[in-house]
Amino acid sequence: MTELESNIFVFIVLPLIFLSVWTYAFLYNRRLRLRMHEMEGPNGHLDSVEAGILAAMQRPAKPAHTR
Repeated sequence: MTELESNIFVFIVLPLIFLSVWTYAFLYNRRLRLRMHEMEGPNGHLDSVEAGILAAMQRPAKPAHTR
């Protein structure tokens, strides 16, 4: 690798990979938190497995995302 290629890899490619992984992790974690919040009961936590399943079944289905 030439010095230019090495600099591009270290200062552009590696930071982009790092940022993309952390962005995905942040967004995935946020989506899970929102989903758990939807499944919680009125007192702020799941009373039982059945309550969580019932809450998940009663919410309307979202259309599939297409790219």
